[in-house]
Amino acid sequence: MIETHVDSALETVEREREALAEERAAYGRFRRRVESLSATEARPAMGGSGTALGAVAARTGGDTGDSACAKVREAFAETVRPYSVDDIGNDEPLLETIREELGDGVALAVAPTTDPVFTPRTKRAVLSAVHDRRCGIDATTDSLESEAKSLEAVGETVGAITDWMTMAEETPLSSFGFETLHERHDRLTEYRERCERLLAERQALLHRTTGRNAAADVSHRSLVRYLYQPFPVVYPVLSTLTRLYDLLADCQRAVRDRLTHRV
Repeated sequence: MIETHVDSALETVEREREALAEERAAYGRFRRRVESLSATEARPAMGGSGTALGAVAARTGGDTGDSACAKVREAFAETVRPYSVDDIGNDEPLLETIREELGDGVALAVAPTTDPVFTPRTKRAVLSAVHDRRCGIDATTDSLESEAKSLEAVGETVGAITDWMTMAEETPLSSFGFETLHERHDRLTEYRERCERLLAERQALLHRTTGRNAAADVSHRSLVRYLYQPFPVVYPVLSTLTRLYDLLADCQRAVRDRLTHRV
């Protein structure tokens, strides 16, 4: 079988699916660690005391605010961060990674320079951001599944056609009679029509959006452009199908020329 961009694309999708599964599991571990932390209600300080400036936490047991926020940062660093900085290196500041993954509000709330009260509101905000991020991962996973199915269908057809073409090239057209040449011409027409159908289906998929809520929708075109950045072509599947279609057209013209000489 002739190797095409489709084979490489399928390998890329499988790697990404595995990475997302690991990242989703990491978020699950992070969520459980945050859920286990005690939150404290903040209340205004009573005046008159030099140490009672600003808000103080009314501790109800468990961790103090500053230690809880530190534990959130620590939990994130030990669970999610290794998957977030895999592509950019480990030199990105931790709070920058938190901001990229969970948003500005969460990063500010758990920063060591912020008032270190880990309130129920802060805890809910962290867990809500985790939920949204996992929804985004789920939407991307769904889109990857659609991409894998598309690649498998294209790969099966491309493989069958290229195998047939490789075998067909072993016998020169000059050795065939009129009927055999006509049959080959019809076969090439059928294969070109298959390529046309796959091209149309592929374009429809690229215009699709996958998601379970509006905030986590994934544009399939954007996903494809992200996945295949290292490839020599922007859209490897469309490129493969178009090249195959053109090659089939060249073969069909050669058969037609031979048929004309036979008449």
